Amino acid sequence: MYYHRIHTGEEIILLPVVADIRKVYIEASSRCNFSCITCIRHSWEDSQGHMSWNTFVKFLNDARELPNLSTIHFGGFGEPFTNPDILNMIQASKQAGYQVEMITNGSFLSAKTSEQLVNAGLDWLYVSLDGSDAASFEQIRPGSSFERITANINELQRIKRQKGTMLPRLGVEFVVARANHTKLSGMRQIIRALQVDQLLITNVLPYHSSIKDEILYGGATETADLSLLTMTTPLKAAPNMKLYTERACKFINDKAATITWRGEVSPCYAFMHSYTCYILGREKKMQAHSFGNILEKSVKEIWTDEAYVSFRWAVRNNRFPSCIDCRQADGCVMAQTNEGDCWGNQPSCGDCLWARNIIVCP
Repeated sequence: MYYHRIHTGEEIILLPVVADIRKVYIEASSRCNFSCITCIRHSWEDSQGHMSWNTFVKFLNDARELPNLSTIHFGGFGEPFTNPDILNMIQASKQAGYQVEMITNGSFLSAKTSEQLVNAGLDWLYVSLDGSDAASFEQIRPGSSFERITANINELQRIKRQKGTMLPRLGVEFVVARANHTKLSGMRQIIRALQVDQLLITNVLPYHSSIKDEILYGGATETADLSLLTMTTPLKAAPNMKLYTERACKFINDKAATITWRGEVSPCYAFMHSYTCYILGREKKMQAHSFGNILEKSVKEIWTDEAYVSFRWAVRNNRFPSCIDCRQADGCVMAQTNEGDCWGNQPSCGDCLWARNIIVCP
């Protein structure tokens, strides 16, 4: 076994080099047919596009060198169904023996598409549903139709019953904000009616100054009462509404990575693209960070690269400052971007809301 050495200044730590990645988030597309008020596209600087079939095949070929890889999740910051190859990607992933998940806005779930998903053996389908009625849902997602999305979900469930299968299991993701948090209680009836297997609640991360006051977390009181749902719904995850000391990175602990539509391997969603966001009202410029492109190196080579191994060790052991609750954050030049921090990390996870379980994802 090979080892990478980390010099901490006081000791030398040997980190085993193991291709132990378990889950990969694939951004099939960064494009979307909606323009939700909470969307990252209102502030990002990146061009948009689809992952090519050749890039995806390169990933599947690389995956043969990853003995612990078990799950492929089609997500990222785009609508996967805008990629014309998405159904072939799902089918190829299932044929290769992986558990396959995806998240969608639900607008493309025609009867034909739903039948194809069932036939392909998709394991989990998560649908974004940020309201329990048409008014609240369509306020968040202008141009969308609550009636159409829920009808599409019902059609998927009908096809599953017709074919005598439980797959794909259905999850619903609700992004809670000041504009829609009063609709949470209504989700109980919705998920019963739609026969939802899991409900995932997450907080909004403002990507534009116009919604920076929509957050419900970080204050003295918890405005959104998530306890209403815990005993009556199949709750998969709910976010913290206050800052707590504990930090834990789901991506690192799950041994997961993300691959953008261009093939760039990033450690998590936060580093996939360049954009502006607001951390408790404080503007922050986020720069994309990649540890390598799968068109130039194998996923195994990237995952076991010394820089990536060292990064995961540092995050796993919280070797980065807590910028979120630092008294000097508002005037700190380093806190204005994620490019570095006062502990010498490049890039920095100091303002990460995922590590605080304020933002959660499937």
